[in-house]
Amino acid sequence: MLKGADDVVVMEQEDSASRHGEMTSWDINDIKLPQDIRQTDWFQEWPDSYVKYIYSSEDKNAQRHHSSWAMRNTNNHNSRILKKSCLGVVVCGNDCSTLDGRKIYLRPAICDKARQKQQRKCCPNCNGPLRLLSCRGHGGYPVTNFWRHEGQFIFFQSKGAHDHPRPETKLEAEARRSIQKAQTAFSPSSPRLKRIREIESLTGAMPTREALPLLLSKTDAYLLPANFGRRLSKSPRELTLGSC
Repeated sequence: MLKGADDVVVMEQEDSASRHGEMTSWDINDIKLPQDIRQTDWFQEWPDSYVKYIYSSEDKNAQRHHSSWAMRNTNNHNSRILKKSCLGVVVCGNDCSTLDGRKIYLRPAICDKARQKQQRKCCPNCNGPLRLLSCRGHGGYPVTNFWRHEGQFIFFQSKGAHDHPRPETKLEAEARRSIQKAQTAFSPSSPRLKRIREIESLTGAMPTREALPLLLSKTDAYLLPANFGRRLSKSPRELTLGSC
């Protein structure tokens, strides 16, 4: 009886191994891809090396062909397969570090002209030169990702291993740009801040919140200095008399 139970276990293991082999033996270019799939994979944000995943067609990240690597669409002769290539990472030419010891790994721009313009800018940490580390992890060429929608599944295949650090994610890049815009808006040489100071010198006080939209855009109204409230010591009536 025990021998029979052991035989059942062995048969189940062999059957599972056989199904696993079928699930991993496919190639993105195959005419027919497996459809008898009992369990799909969890979405991978940083796929690396030569890997394959099968996602559900309802997975939002898979539907958007999302990747935290900086990938751009590449021409492909097969219209059923989406091909994406890695752009690498933008680093500081001085190899500087932030106060908490982190390196500068910026996300490359997708457009060629924007990426060239990006490299002419300065490092946001030390104002040094920026340079692009291109991806060469697929036999000297960029790592390539392939996406293919078939029935209820989305097949993903990566070819090549990234030979460069991970860039900042899209959310991190957007947050960094927002902070830079806020700092620029209220830098000593900012035209917007100069207008506020001119009004302050004429009236003797900062303009009221009601008057600010006439001078600044709606976005600027959310970028006021931290001591804005304390500086509004005069009443609106006093401000009006002072401006007269």
